[in-house]
Amino acid sequence: MRTVKVIVACLLSCVFVATSVGQRGLKEIPSVDPIVELKSFLIAEGFEVNLYASDPRMAKPIQMNFDPQGRLWIAASESYPHIKPGEKASDKIIIVEDVDRDGVAEKTSVFAEGLLIPTGVVPGDGGCYVANSTDLLHFQDINGDGVSDKRRVVLSGFGSEDTHHLLHTLRWGPDGWLYMNQSIYIHSHIETPYGVKRLLGGGIWRFRPESMQLEVVCKGLVNPWGHHFDAWGQSFATDGAGGEGINYVFPGSVFVASPGEPRRLVGLNPGSPKHCGLEILSGRHLPENWRGSMVANDFRANRVCRFEVTEDKAGYRSKQVEELIKSSHQAFRPIDVKMGPDGAIYIADWYNPIIQHGEVDFRDERRDHVHGRIWRITAKDRPLVKPIDVGSMDIDELLETLTLPEQWVRLNAKLELKKHDHVAVVDKTLKWASKRNASNPQGAHELLEALWVLQCVDHVDAALIEQLLLNSDHRIRAAAVRVVSHQRSRLPAYRRYLSITVRDEHPRVRLESVRALSSESDLAAVTEISSVLEYPMDRFIDFATWRALRETKQVWLSTVEAGRYSFNGDSNKLLYALESVDSGNVAPTLVNILKGLQFKSDGTQRVLRAIASSGGANEARTAIAWVLTNAKTEAAAGGAILVELIEEFRRRRVRPAEIENLVELMSNAGPAYRSAVFATAGAWKLDKYYVLLAKSSTETENRLVQAQAIRAIGLYQNEAARNDLSRIASGNDEVSAVAAIEALAAFAIVPSAKAVLLMMQRSTMVETSAALAAVLRNKQGAGVLTTLLADVTISADVAKTAVRTAQRATGDNAALIDSLRTAGKIADSGWKYSEQLVQELATAALNNGDPHKGQAVFRRSSLQCMLCHAIGGAGGKVGPDLVSIGGSAPVDYLVESLIAPNRKVKENYHSIQILDVDGQVYSGVPVRSSDKSVVIRDAKNELVTILKVDIDLQKEGRSLMPDGAVDALTRQELIDLVAFMSRLGKVGDFEISKNAIARSWQQLLWTDEAHLRINRTSLDTAASDDTALTWAPFYATVQGDVEIGELAIFKPRSNVDNVSFIRTQLDVSEDGGRCTLVFDDGMGLLLWVDGTPTPVSGNRCELQLKRGQHTITVGVLRPVREKQLMLNLEVPDGEPHVQWSVSE
Repeated sequence: MRTVKVIVACLLSCVFVATSVGQRGLKEIPSVDPIVELKSFLIAEGFEVNLYASDPRMAKPIQMNFDPQGRLWIAASESYPHIKPGEKASDKIIIVEDVDRDGVAEKTSVFAEGLLIPTGVVPGDGGCYVANSTDLLHFQDINGDGVSDKRRVVLSGFGSEDTHHLLHTLRWGPDGWLYMNQSIYIHSHIETPYGVKRLLGGGIWRFRPESMQLEVVCKGLVNPWGHHFDAWGQSFATDGAGGEGINYVFPGSVFVASPGEPRRLVGLNPGSPKHCGLEILSGRHLPENWRGSMVANDFRANRVCRFEVTEDKAGYRSKQVEELIKSSHQAFRPIDVKMGPDGAIYIADWYNPIIQHGEVDFRDERRDHVHGRIWRITAKDRPLVKPIDVGSMDIDELLETLTLPEQWVRLNAKLELKKHDHVAVVDKTLKWASKRNASNPQGAHELLEALWVLQCVDHVDAALIEQLLLNSDHRIRAAAVRVVSHQRSRLPAYRRYLSITVRDEHPRVRLESVRALSSESDLAAVTEISSVLEYPMDRFIDFATWRALRETKQVWLSTVEAGRYSFNGDSNKLLYALESVDSGNVAPTLVNILKGLQFKSDGTQRVLRAIASSGGANEARTAIAWVLTNAKTEAAAGGAILVELIEEFRRRRVRPAEIENLVELMSNAGPAYRSAVFATAGAWKLDKYYVLLAKSSTETENRLVQAQAIRAIGLYQNEAARNDLSRIASGNDEVSAVAAIEALAAFAIVPSAKAVLLMMQRSTMVETSAALAAVLRNKQGAGVLTTLLADVTISADVAKTAVRTAQRATGDNAALIDSLRTAGKIADSGWKYSEQLVQELATAALNNGDPHKGQAVFRRSSLQCMLCHAIGGAGGKVGPDLVSIGGSAPVDYLVESLIAPNRKVKENYHSIQILDVDGQVYSGVPVRSSDKSVVIRDAKNELVTILKVDIDLQKEGRSLMPDGAVDALTRQELIDLVAFMSRLGKVGDFEISKNAIARSWQQLLWTDEAHLRINRTSLDTAASDDTALTWAPFYATVQGDVEIGELAIFKPRSNVDNVSFIRTQLDVSEDGGRCTLVFDDGMGLLLWVDGTPTPVSGNRCELQLKRGQHTITVGVLRPVREKQLMLNLEVPDGEPHVQWSVSE
């Protein structure tokens, strides 16, 4: 029977083969035959896959959910991504049913149609809820013919700015509320009986249809198309446009791309590809070691990934393991995954060779609008679960199903109980609960299920809640606290409960309690919130506490400022609270805290930085004087923190009181404070110290001091500074000249431009780019240089370098680029976009490209690809992560993005240009914004903060990838580069390993200062924070190898081997974190951990580390070690979380 059905589906699909034939020879159009796709699958060992449902009866599934009768409801859209002008909305809600339970659906019917891109469907309340553009609709079949005859708008006002960011991912929670997601570009304003509810950007909603209550659960995530609850009611989400794998969601959590939020949580799998859909596996049909796993769809790479998620204090840790299924078929696009009533796993296959939304034309003929499949995965040689029709059960029978291991069955039983008489349900549930054995795990969980049943029927039983709050299982207690929070208005003793649970021995219970208390509006609640600071913190409870204190600042901040509240005299709590807010007159309080500290005390530098970011003139004076008085035995550290404080005060335009006296004290405090003297003199233009600065600006034997002096002179911005800097800028010493040009360009553009031109005419290649970039940051720089270049000749090589710099710089530099080409007598020989060229190169990349050579091209420092783009989290964040670009983007799109990057810019990566009041131009991708400042990531992958009071003009910019970025490549090099990119995300050599490999490194650059320092001391210096050392980002290959041949080589004393140095960081969640560093081969390696030489036994090194960040430095002895290096991290189960650090 099953074979016949597959053949019939295959024959029916042949009707649509003509669709691909008519696409005028477009590349990479795979066969639409389901059998061809089926043969391409690589399935996890012990599993098998079959076709459950397919086109033509069902096409383009977006979301699916089973109903209690075992029927699969599918939201399907053939008009996505946009309906054509003049066409009527014709999308559908389809019901698919396996009548004879043989694992293949025989019956397909249309329940509702005339919809416009429905992005979610879930059965419930006698019909189904549908996410349809701006509305949440409910459809109902009144006359029983299987077709909806009643359509009702339940909620309206969801944003519609982007068709794949609309309201979506409908799912019932164990509490009987309906949960819904929306994405970053959506701005929703929903009118409810309780007022207008708003969510501006991505996030998750919860909605109770009976009462019309609507709440925001979390904010952020770029495109969160996956959300699920574990057996204990904890939420997890995936992001179809993020790169952090599984995200742990709790009330009030905030994630990437939430507008206006200054801080956010990082997901559990940083550097992971983007995922769509989420299911948590459960049930007797699956092998025990698969139960509890989370599966999510990497639709770009044509695979369904599996994660093992385990507890980690207040939160969780996640490890990606063997995929459930993957395919080499380019059109296999898994976008939803659900457990079925038979215990099998069902996958919705969008089926499309084109999935990109904005970057590929909406009308691209390769977009498939007529196919779609549902695949069914079962475990071999294991009995299926017998489907249960909960709709035919009475209350007692439904309660007994709550003891079953299948989470899907338990959820539907609770939802079915909502349909029964609520009084009877409450009575029978409490009697059923009274017979549970709370002392064993199964019985305790059954009590939790009973609590959720009562939530579903909107009943509160304080006795049951109190029983669960005292349960020995912290997961039960945490779930009970969540219910307390939701039902506080009906629990007279809820504050007594929370005052106990906020001090619970387990951090997740404390986290839930903190989030519950954040809704209160009294100082007693604030005191309770701060009490968690008496316990060990991890990143989850730290965020929850920070946000709670931020949300309650209207309760406590004014009383702190008035001196009426001090967190019971606990300076650590007070400091933590003050750091959580960015408003208010908190600096005097911070100064009082500072006076009670020692320089080396924990938190001292936090207090000083907080004063610098909020204090006025008097607080600035006090902070500087305090450092000078208290850091006498730590002069180097004191001098360094003073430079940092002074720079922040200068940036905020706060002149410390009695500054002349302070700088006199600094100058008498010894050489360690020399940099602070320079910074202070320049920041506030102190004439008394100008002669010292001028003298120091010529001290070439100490480049750091010289650079600080030159920068300080530039801050004077007077005639003397112009003359002195012009002289240095025109001198023969390139390092000094560049520093002077950078300082001069901020206020005297003509002499700085002349100095750059002189540097070009001298044919000095090394420093031209940095000097030219400084001039082009001035809004007049390009115009002045263009004028100066008239009738000037420079070398062709210098001209080429300058053209590349101008192409990468902010602003319209076309005239300057033309002048540089004329001056260097170089032709405009770059790649010029044309459709014919794109197709030629795309075809050549598929047929003749070498992806391994292409990776070498990608890694060239001259191209700076890795400065802007990460692969699997390793690399810059200026542009999108390319980890699965080959699986998601057609090859012609890859070619076009390289030779004409501004034709189509990836969503969320549009740049902005900012002109400040000093005439400096900044360009970058927005990272975050607050009332006071804007943070952008510039083309150098550096975060730049600009105060809003300093912004003169802000406008939308271009792609930060410059035109001409690949002009220097030969045709074959460009073809190889495209071939490499086209393989990323596909099965084969360029898959990112699931192992915890160190991918983001820094390499020690060779400089005169670093060479001398290491030679005069020892190799141990390379593992220190010595200021003479210059480190630069360095990244492993896609395979995880460190290419040793790309590293700088140091040549120490004659009796020491040549050596290269790299370093990376580890984050440890709490003290005692055990882990093992595993090298591919320990030959020729030296190892330091936090600066301490550490032996490598064979190829392994076992560590036990304290909470915090730790630096791993590796020395590579070059005569001994020639091959590549790979470093893997192993963490034993049950140990504190240890992972490679992730930068912002």
